[in-house]
Amino acid sequence: MANLKVIKKRILSVQNTQKITKAMKMVAAAKLRRAQQAVVSSRPYMNKMTSIVTEIAVRLSEDKKPGFLKPRDEEKQTRVFVFTSNRGLCGAFNGSLLRFTEKILRDFISQGKTFELTVIGKKGNEFFKARQQKINRFEETWANGFTFEIAQDIAKDCVRAYENHKTDACYFLYNKFSSAISQKPILEKLLPIALKSENKQEGVDYLYEPGRVEILNELLPKYLASKIQMFHKESFASELGARMTAMDSATKNASEMIDGLTLKYNRARQAAITMELLDIVNGSESLKG
Repeated sequence: MANLKVIKKRILSVQNTQKITKAMKMVAAAKLRRAQQAVVSSRPYMNKMTSIVTEIAVRLSEDKKPGFLKPRDEEKQTRVFVFTSNRGLCGAFNGSLLRFTEKILRDFISQGKTFELTVIGKKGNEFFKARQQKINRFEETWANGFTFEIAQDIAKDCVRAYENHKTDACYFLYNKFSSAISQKPILEKLLPIALKSENKQEGVDYLYEPGRVEILNELLPKYLASKIQMFHKESFASELGARMTAMDSATKNASEMIDGLTLKYNRARQAAITMELLDIVNGSESLKG
């Protein structure tokens, strides 16, 4: 009977866990729909803005281009931004990105580069602290709440550092969203901006008012901020997709565990009933004797 109570207790515990994983899956799925829509609707905007900025920039002479469009002869000092989450229970979302980041940082060191590390999200902070990696800046709130104003501040800071020769490049590491079951760690260089024209009609040009330089100077800050915000949108959607998938797997595993424990409980219960019947039969036979 004691064994039956233990098994029954385990079944109830797994059932409670299953209820929690189901609820977390539903919450993640509801949030994912909005996050996925934000990513999908932002991509055409970013593609078009990139195309416009590129077509203007490639036609400017070198002396008229902003400083952050001109790469350094040698890249020594870098800034690295890593987007992670504040919470776990999202499968390999954080682990795969952080292992990828470690590899990138080791490559930087082997190439003689130094880096200032900015970590977004608790999980990244815990990971690098455990490995005694120096973190120059940690931002917890950015993992969930990331406005365009924050992206503008980061873009301005990166541009200022690049133009003042405090850094030679700015990199961002994040998970690119493909689907709820597919996210890929990405390394993307924000500065210096590498723009390549895809316009096959080299002779085609446009009239710009008030002028190419003025329009480019107005667009570039918005372009950089939009890209940074896009990195966050991709990362946030990837986190929700990974969490939904992880909770779905956990729910299925709990169902299998409940089935196994129920079978074990029924067998133990049947064995206990059989033993009781045997005791009754034996007792009856002894009374007859």
